[in-house]
Amino acid sequence: MIWGGIGYRLQTDLIIIDSSVDTETYIHDIIRKSKIIKKANEQYGEWEWIFQQDGARPHTSKKSMDYLQYRCNVLSPWPPNSPDLNPIENLWSIMDKRLKNVQPSNEEEFILEIIRVWEGITWEIIENLVTSMTKRIDLVIDHEGQSINGFF
Repeated sequence: MIWGGIGYRLQTDLIIIDSSVDTETYIHDIIRKSKIIKKANEQYGEWEWIFQQDGARPHTSKKSMDYLQYRCNVLSPWPPNSPDLNPIENLWSIMDKRLKNVQPSNEEEFILEIIRVWEGITWEIIENLVTSMTKRIDLVIDHEGQSINGFF
């Protein structure tokens, strides 16, 4: 599993987990290791930003939510199957397109390519994804909750 975090003028290092992710792994090996909360606090100020994540069970477990809510504002609940409203999902799509022609000889090479692509994402791309949220929400409302895939 690969995890990364973004925000306006914020990008974490990628976290690569070679096992399944449970609550403990999510808290200790992803949230803590990525330093997402520390970086966001430094960038925006403590309690001045909102953490968005999808509804995966390790993300929404009581222990994970308790951990996060003690440290930051968490956007919850989050509608299922709503990649249109999650900027990181659009970033994964951009990365997927950039990795389409990569032909690594082994897993290690592939991981290095993923990291290279992640580190090559420009601030402009991240900022466009993040600042488009207001427009995305308006479009979803205008389309009565239907997908807005293809508008961006």
